[in-house]
Amino acid sequence: MENREQNRNHRRNVELKGNAIYLYNLNHPACVSDFIRCIRICIEKRIAKVKVIIKCSTVFPNACLPIAGLIQYYKDTHGIDFIFDIPFRHYLSSCGFEKPFYLSVDEIKADKHPFDKIICYDKPEQVAELTQSYINAISHSSECASGVINSLIWCLNEVMDNVLLHSESDCGYILVQYHPQQKHIAICIFDYGIGIFQTLRGTSHDPKTPLDALSLSIQEGVGDGKGQGNGLFGLYGIVENNKGQLTITSGNASIFYRSNNELIKFNKLPIIDEGHSGTIVDFQMDLSNDVDITKVFKSIGGFDGFDIRLDDMLNDNDLYQYDVYANCSGTATREAGKASYNDVLNIITRTNAPMILDFSNVKNVSSSFIDEFIAKLVVRTGFYKFNQMFRLIGMNAMVEHLCNRAIAMRIFGEWENIDVNGAIDETP
Repeated sequence: MENREQNRNHRRNVELKGNAIYLYNLNHPACVSDFIRCIRICIEKRIAKVKVIIKCSTVFPNACLPIAGLIQYYKDTHGIDFIFDIPFRHYLSSCGFEKPFYLSVDEIKADKHPFDKIICYDKPEQVAELTQSYINAISHSSECASGVINSLIWCLNEVMDNVLLHSESDCGYILVQYHPQQKHIAICIFDYGIGIFQTLRGTSHDPKTPLDALSLSIQEGVGDGKGQGNGLFGLYGIVENNKGQLTITSGNASIFYRSNNELIKFNKLPIIDEGHSGTIVDFQMDLSNDVDITKVFKSIGGFDGFDIRLDDMLNDNDLYQYDVYANCSGTATREAGKASYNDVLNIITRTNAPMILDFSNVKNVSSSFIDEFIAKLVVRTGFYKFNQMFRLIGMNAMVEHLCNRAIAMRIFGEWENIDVNGAIDETP
């Protein structure tokens, strides 16, 4: 009797009732399979108008993004008319779930807040600018461990480019979430193309099943001949080195890598439709965990972590000159100061080179901005190392006064936290 009651109360992540699809959860790849099953029933029953009713609170890219892309596919290919019932101010009401954002290269360059947006892309130029946009945002959002940002540059470029190069789909979709409390980045990339199995069939690798194809895809040098075949191999190595998580789903198969070195495999999943297996690449990385790029790439011939923003910072003397005004989101708030602090530390970690902090275009600052930015840098590095690493130029008299005052007050505050034995008092 108890089991029967539990079964009655059990509810799928996604459920079809009449012509309405209820999304109770969007926090796991299984939600995507449930959604496909529901849509395929609608197609079989010739239901032309489908209402999508949102009942979930937590939204992760690994479910939200593929379903948003699938909605566009079934709308365009099967003529299904989707109607949405989304609660007011819900995450899905602003992220592009109903209609993904399609941004030109110039629009991507101008967008300072690329997180939490479902973006459709179909050109290599968009891949390059999206990668740059995400990296700039990550650099301002959190201090990252060694190798993390360079690794993310490689992963974003490779996986997005794979869609254009191999999938035979007319576009790809990407969604990036940043979770500040966990210092965690979650990235999902989706296409509704032919899938990894079809891509590798007829090559020297010749997988027998979609699951075989996925297992091969994370091995070195496996591809369809259009590239080096190291995209998913390198991604797997980076995620493993970072102790992150990776899920690759294509066709009726899926593999899950978890930080405990466990690799779980699934098959018999529903496919989009005949001829369209689709591919979902979902990876999550801890921004606090180092990535040893040299170790990851020692067998595949190096790594190009080109960042045009850093390249543009090099002055005529080959020194990095950081234009504070151009690289910050204002100079009036504590949050803006924190963002500049994170960004400068990340650049120093990546370049291992001294930096000029140029205030020439900054007319005024708040005390909280300069405290979070410069005063914290001084305390973090110490006077001696700060003078080795940084040179301040271009401050007007007011900014210089506020900077000196903030440094003095910050150091005095830190000194008060030291007890008589020389230990830091960490009491809040």
